[in-house]
Amino acid sequence: MHARRHNVFAIALALLSSTACTEQASLSSGIGIGGGAGGVGGAAGANNAAGIGAPTAGAAAGMTAGTTAGVMAGATGGMTAGAGDTAAQQAGVGGTPLEPDAGAGGTGMDGGDADSMVPLEIPDPVAEPYAWGFGLGVTDMAAAVEFYTTVMELTVEKEVTRSDRTETILYAAEAMRGARLILMKFNDGRTTRKITAKLVWQSSSASAINRAASSYPDYVSRITFPVVQFDGPETYIQEVGGIFDTEGSAIAVPYLVALGFSVSDLTASRSFYSMGLGMEEASVGSFPVTDATGSGTITEYSERHPAGAGIVLQSWSPARISKDNPVKIVLFVPDAQADADAIVAAGGSIIEPAARSDVYDNRLLIVAKDLDGYLLELVQ
Repeated sequence: MHARRHNVFAIALALLSSTACTEQASLSSGIGIGGGAGGVGGAAGANNAAGIGAPTAGAAAGMTAGTTAGVMAGATGGMTAGAGDTAAQQAGVGGTPLEPDAGAGGTGMDGGDADSMVPLEIPDPVAEPYAWGFGLGVTDMAAAVEFYTTVMELTVEKEVTRSDRTETILYAAEAMRGARLILMKFNDGRTTRKITAKLVWQSSSASAINRAASSYPDYVSRITFPVVQFDGPETYIQEVGGIFDTEGSAIAVPYLVALGFSVSDLTASRSFYSMGLGMEEASVGSFPVTDATGSGTITEYSERHPAGAGIVLQSWSPARISKDNPVKIVLFVPDAQADADAIVAAGGSIIEPAARSDVYDNRLLIVAKDLDGYLLELVQ
């Protein structure tokens, strides 16, 4: 019943500013991020991440042309050109060769029994760490659930009660890919609006999702081409595009591939996630951007495990509030205590020591905080 392996996504995170769709040239050249399937079974096939370097090279060529259109066209063309290059599997995400036993139908799922393709259960203990889910604080849980189930077409997996909050966990049942989204309503009524954070979604129908979102109260359009970007519930930015996952180019249903959030010290946070959590880093870029807190300039770096969804560290000028925001990352790891020790050594803190958790099927859970107080849940 448990999913036995997790997918590998090749994500080119083209993170755009509000002016990028016409003239911004200092955009990301495209990066490879491994995507955790949130418990979806299956290894990526030999061709799953083939040509990962091609989108990056294509995007870089587009950047040379000096236009965002060139960047995006280059990235897309690079993906297309590299899609069938089986030799490129050895240059897969993080330099890790991909498993040769592709899932049935090229879906990246395990080709075994049908139950293994339904990500309803917590996965078996993992051999490699990966980001399983991302949490955002909300004030109006009902409104947020309606948005994410209607516009983003997620399915509610379960609702849980924690010591200081209630949580609703959702996943992309139709897409069968992507990280979990965890909506958190805190008992203390803390502010969850105008928090500098965003969710990045893969979908081949980004414009349709943008139109569907436009009828919701917090909607504000930020970008409409070549990816769409808009404010969703509580003003969290939603970024949707069809080029983030090379294996998902034909999937219209959105699924979550990355979480971006503001940090107070970019250099220190980069070191924390690279050294403390063993994530691999790639530069995304610097560009002007506007969100619910105003206009500014943003510099972003991605961090990810080879087999997990990505996070994007954001440094803003003018600075945004980056301390103790209601944001969390759930990581499935082989050795929670070893990771907890590394987090403390890197400057983080442990707020809940190792204990069995009903939320994660009685798995061992350690709760930590990063340098800015963002929650990290280590599940073994």
